[in-house]
Amino acid sequence: MNLLPHHHLSLPSGPGRRPSPAAAEVEMDPRVWRRLPQPLLDRVLACLPTPSFLRARAVCRRFYHLLFSSPFLHSHLLHSPHLPFFAFAVPSAGHLLLLDPTSQPQGPSWFLLPLPIPGPAAGFSPAAASAGLLAFLSDASGHKTLLLANPITRLLAALPLGPTQRLSPTVGLAAGSTSIIAVVAGDDLVSPFAVKNISVDTFVADAASVPSSGFWVPSSLLPRLSSLDPRAGMAFASGRFYCMSSSPFAVLVFDVAANVWSKVQPPMRRFLRSPALVELGGGREGSGTARVGLVASVEKSRLSVPRSVRVWTLRGRGASGGGGGAWSEVGRMPQDVHTQFAAAEGGRGFECAAHGDFVVLAPRGGPATVPVPTTVLVFDSRRDEWRWAPPCPYVGHGMAAVANGGGAGFRVLAYEPRLATPAIGLLDATTPVALHGMHG
Repeated sequence: MNLLPHHHLSLPSGPGRRPSPAAAEVEMDPRVWRRLPQPLLDRVLACLPTPSFLRARAVCRRFYHLLFSSPFLHSHLLHSPHLPFFAFAVPSAGHLLLLDPTSQPQGPSWFLLPLPIPGPAAGFSPAAASAGLLAFLSDASGHKTLLLANPITRLLAALPLGPTQRLSPTVGLAAGSTSIIAVVAGDDLVSPFAVKNISVDTFVADAASVPSSGFWVPSSLLPRLSSLDPRAGMAFASGRFYCMSSSPFAVLVFDVAANVWSKVQPPMRRFLRSPALVELGGGREGSGTARVGLVASVEKSRLSVPRSVRVWTLRGRGASGGGGGAWSEVGRMPQDVHTQFAAAEGGRGFECAAHGDFVVLAPRGGPATVPVPTTVLVFDSRRDEWRWAPPCPYVGHGMAAVANGGGAGFRVLAYEPRLATPAIGLLDATTPVALHGMHG
């Protein structure tokens, strides 16, 4: 695997990451480490979570250069634990704010990770994430460029130019070790003066296909009267992408293999606000069962049904691409928590994503505020527990351009920091894309 030169790879510790007292008291006899055979020591390092390994690279030169070793990267991909992190992409900031919802006993914690491209300054904005890769979509209207990047290793590669001219489409991404599926849907530029949600373009790359570098599948038509929100993104489960259509609300299901769409009715659709489709469960390389989830505010005029934020999962035929299917409620925000959340949200809506068993919700800021996440709520679906994340210690870090120039607001994506993302090697990118400002 070819790697670009890189800088600022470590996820720095700081006010958002404090070692627990128990961890601070544990000490290893250095003589034990000196006597370990190198292959065994490498195996130990391969079992470390990505942030821990990046800190360990400062120990010696050999540890530092393990990031350039293909056998070690393969071992780390197989043995390192799955990390259900969340990435908050802030416009013009040049970095990601990463939230780890699993940290114990101090609760959720934050990291700062530089981006491999300078974001909007280069004409690209984060659009999707999967298997350690971030997808950046070109901002200019017309034939879209989609970049895939690993911000840890600074690898960057571009998909072939999109076949259909679009304005601000909705993007879905599903990557594995040997495959990439990217979907670009809606906002067709049918003329210089008209934009309609008509079609979807699908890019498929697979190590077993010819060519393995991938190709665009002929466009398929969206269901009639579809209205897609590019900020809502897509969820992926069992070979199908799910996205939300508004006015009226409907769940659109895209079967990648059949290249066809279908519709599923959401629950309580007349009373939903800020609905978002997410992928609950799952795990690294499909090690768990992924479920399609729906997170939305419920607002009914009748006093017998109090306002709330609810979480449902889709079961039955809808989950397998059929037209039916039943929604099961799996979580409801407690009333006292909802009162605080509604006050922070102020009716502006919220960003939402799910990763593993965790769901995060972050109210969008007002037009006069800096578009960064200042209030974040975490829902643990396995424990049915709602808790507030600590304030992000990096708000204001490098945010001068945002504060002065405003912005479209942050995006939250389900992102797992990985050392190895072999799927990016499928693309025709023997020389990765070079962009000004790439090294920060």
